[in-house]
Amino acid sequence: MKTIYTIIFLLLGTALFAQQQAVYSNFLMSDYYYNPAIAGSKNVHIANINYHNQWTGFQDAPVNFSGNFSGSYKNKGKIGYGATIISEKSGLTNNTGIYLNYAHHFKLNDKMKLGLGIQPGYIQYRVRLYDGIVADPGDEIVTGSIYSANALDVNTGFHLYSKKFFVMGSIQHLLGKQIKFTSYNSNLAFHYNAIAGYNFTFKKKKFELQPSVMVKYTSPVPVQWTTMLKGTFNSKYWVGLIYRSDDAVGVSLGMWIKERMNIAYGYDYSVSDIRKYNSGSHEVMLSFIITKKRPTLDEQDEKLNNSILDEMKKQEEEKKKN
Repeated sequence: MKTIYTIIFLLLGTALFAQQQAVYSNFLMSDYYYNPAIAGSKNVHIANINYHNQWTGFQDAPVNFSGNFSGSYKNKGKIGYGATIISEKSGLTNNTGIYLNYAHHFKLNDKMKLGLGIQPGYIQYRVRLYDGIVADPGDEIVTGSIYSANALDVNTGFHLYSKKFFVMGSIQHLLGKQIKFTSYNSNLAFHYNAIAGYNFTFKKKKFELQPSVMVKYTSPVPVQWTTMLKGTFNSKYWVGLIYRSDDAVGVSLGMWIKERMNIAYGYDYSVSDIRKYNSGSHEVMLSFIITKKRPTLDEQDEKLNNSILDEMKKQEEEKKKN
């Protein structure tokens, strides 16, 4: 007869490396999940919902959900705050967490800012032992049981950015084994994340090209990196090509609706050996801008002047053609 201790040890040992951080292919629409310094950097109040169904067709494959809200005081992009709820399921394990967020953004010069963020939270881990396959189906210890553990958590990160580029890094599960009075902190492992990208803008063609990369590391798992090449047309429609090292290739596409709502869908195709057992992964993302920063009088004047200059250039080009 398998004892409950053996089952818990095996399940939590697997969950330690597989479930402490979810996988989201479009890491830029999930940047707040990976780095608390994002809060307040966009001069808007924004709500995000991310859903990732990994390895469709594979029994008990990971299913991840996260919802968050973030913004800055008076939309000034200086004092950021937010909240996050996560729900992650894989096999017999369910993880649920809630986090609060604070970030402060420093203006380094006219074009560049630096954000520093911290994100304390609480996580509950549950194992549904009654769904497990055991040698003795009549084991009363396992039948109908749920193992539950909890942990206090802290994530922290930095975000260096301008209109042209961004570089950010974070450490998740920073407390780790430092907390002794909870039942799961001793199992938390540090997660290191780094994300960088650059924006190439082609104003005449109303097109923006954005290559980006994310690197993740958790000991003893090998370093994993994900690249994405994203193209945005007319500041509305966009498509991204994704490659995740030794794992999957994918595509993510979406559109902005009335400059308020960003709706996206992503699909990954496995390139590892597990591709024989699944039909790919699906991802749905939704972002909604709740409040925007009101433009100053100078910004309104500049916008008006630029529109007048653009109109004059068009008239001159038409005269030359005639």
